[in-house]
Amino acid sequence: MKFRYLLLIASSFLIINMSCSTSSITSIDPESVIASKDLDAEVKDIEELADLNIDGIPISTLADLYASQQNEIPPVFERIKTYIEQEVDLSKGFRIQIYSGESVADADTIAAKFRGWVSTSIEGYQAETYTFFKTPHYRVHIGDFHNRERALTYSRLVKREFKDAWVVYDTVDPFMIPADTVAFSIR
Repeated sequence: MKFRYLLLIASSFLIINMSCSTSSITSIDPESVIASKDLDAEVKDIEELADLNIDGIPISTLADLYASQQNEIPPVFERIKTYIEQEVDLSKGFRIQIYSGESVADADTIAAKFRGWVSTSIEGYQAETYTFFKTPHYRVHIGDFHNRERALTYSRLVKREFKDAWVVYDTVDPFMIPADTVAFSIR
């Protein structure tokens, strides 16, 4: 039994020693290297390498050329447009405020007056009225618009009858928004 252990230990030591022998550090005597090589031949090899040309351009110049070269995008790829998909909240937009006051009766009267006026005076879009209370005032908003410019165009028509009308940012009903092709005009 002891013989097996000794044999196992000896073989392990031999395997480890042989596998590590390639990684051992050896010292080189610089004088022996210089004496063994012909320095003139080595210097000539380096000069030949430096003079090496590819199509008449030295290697160092080629490296400089590739390092500074700008890649140009072909015109075909410049015509390709990339679209960034953005999430749009369809319930955000603009309305026109025609009344803000403390009287609910006045708010209802103004809303009824607008509904009567818009049905007889404006062509293209019959704006809906919205009456609500926002502390401390009752407010009457009209219309639903995603685009501020469209709301301003409509407010110019409304200001002929309701002088205090102005565009406000509000939550809108996406199904009540007029099409972009609809033109607003006075009858």
